[in-house]
Order: sequence, then C-alpha cells, then structure tokens
Amino acid sequence: MGIGDGGVRKGDWVQIRSPRENAATLDTEGKLGSLPFMPEMVQFCGQRMRVVRRAEKTCIEYPGGGYKIREFLNNDTLVLEGARCSGHDHDGCQRSCTIFWKEAWFRKLAPGEAATPVNFSGLEELRGKLKT
Repeated sequence: MGIGDGGVRKGDWVQIRSPRENAATLDTEGKLGSLPFMPEMVQFCGQRMRVVRRAEKTCIEYPGGGYKIREFLNNDTLVLEGARCSGHDHDGCQRSCTIFWKEAWFRKLAPGEAATPVNFSGLEELRGKLKT
C-alpha cells in the first residue's frame, strides 16, 4: 500500500499543483487540516519533485524556547527532495527547514512522465490565503 490515499511511495515523482488548485484546498487560515501552505512553498508550484519519505512526526519550537513533538496522523504528509524553506517570508530566517506537503498539493507522475505546464493565474488568490 502507498503513502496515504494517493498511493504515493518513497522515490515516486510528483508535480506540485497550480496556485489555484492549491488555494482551493485551504481553509481561511491557509491550512489543509492543521498544516499550513507556507508562502515559501509557492515557488515550487508546477515543479517535478521526488518523494523522500512520509512524515510521521516533527519537533516544533514554541515561543520561549520550548519544544513539542507534533504527529501527522492522517498518513498524507510527505517530505519532497530539495524542498526546503528559504525563510524569505519568515523575516529572512536562515534555518532552511524541511517543508511538509499534503498529498492534495501535488499529483503523482507516471514513471518517466515530465511535469506539465502550470497556469499561475491563481497566484494572488493563493497568496491571499497564506499566513506566516
């Protein structure tokens, strides 16, 4: 069985959906479930990327320097190769954090399939929903 409902496995290639498609998945807080689509993720729309692994949990830093473990319970959160946060929209942060992706934000590609051109007409709609 693949990762989550999309049948995506480690090593598979995916294409990040268009800004308009991703905007349609987000609530008023810019999230799908409890995971935000961050402004730094917009640059990856339309790109072909490889799945590194499923994300099960991560460590979150809270104000004041405390840390807590956060689990991803729906089995639909993934890490993609080379997708790191630039920090551009987070006051120039230089941590280069791993970006977590919901399966709804990309489509699985067939072996050898190239990414198709993506329409960026929904870019402002997507940016309008995003928070930092």
